[in-house]
Amino acid sequence: MGEKMPSKVRRKLAEKRSVKGYSKLAESNKLLNLLSNVPDYRKGQGKRHRLDHILYLAVLAGLMGAVDYKQISIWIETFIQKEQVKKLLGVEFILTPKRSAVSEILSKVDSEALEIVFREWINSYVDTTNKQISADGKVMNGSRYKDQRSIEVISCVLSEIGVVIAHQKIAEKSNEIPALQELIATLGTDFIFTFDAMNTQKKLLT
Repeated sequence: MGEKMPSKVRRKLAEKRSVKGYSKLAESNKLLNLLSNVPDYRKGQGKRHRLDHILYLAVLAGLMGAVDYKQISIWIETFIQKEQVKKLLGVEFILTPKRSAVSEILSKVDSEALEIVFREWINSYVDTTNKQISADGKVMNGSRYKDQRSIEVISCVLSEIGVVIAHQKIAEKSNEIPALQELIATLGTDFIFTFDAMNTQKKLLT
């Protein structure tokens, strides 16, 4: 029955089953509000759950130790009906997202838009001015999906406190050198950068 319910019916049921006060609590959830700015590539008929909800749940799952799409999906299945989660999202879910849907959404989300959200969010909590940054390339374990290769990124970490403040995706058939140059250009000159030997070639620094 749940799979065939029209979207309008699902929305009405969700509104009726939402616990009073949840939506108000979610208004103060800054990260959730920022995630609502990430564009949704899905067509209207394919949207059983809001994109910002799925992304926020994925963040929670990652913080709790999930390292790939499967583990994120299992975490969501396990905790989506928990009171604390309902309060954070401001809604009570009728349908639990399928594992295949979660994996599909996360593998195709606009990574650049998501990075903009992350930087705005982290900058609201961490002083990122005049700091030393350590930059390093990493393969994101568990990011491989179907015929897509694993995602590689450059991460910038505030050396003093060990907090990541920015990422830059490494293009396929490329390496971390141009990605790091792009990342430095976007972050500006307020930082002191340290990086490995690959990025200290003279022709890169002139």
